Amino acid sequence: MTKPYQEMTSAERLADRIAKNREIDRRVQDNKASFKKPAEIAGRQKAVRSVLDKFHEIKRTEGIDAASDFVKNRNK
Repeated sequence: MTKPYQEMTSAERLADRIAKNREIDRRVQDNKASFKKPAEIAGRQKAVRSVLDKFHEIKRTEGIDAASDFVKNRNK
């Protein structure tokens, strides 16, 4: 925007903020696309995701107590 922030109407301020947020989102997506995780980290994250999925499955089918026991037994 060419106007100072104080001279903008509410609609112009909102449009300016939306444009800035979209630019930030675009830059973040560009950086995520160019970033690659090392294979070791990616493998650990996959294991964690599968355990979390198993926890949620137990919680849904057997209840929170069974899911809690699953976590306790896993840590031993």
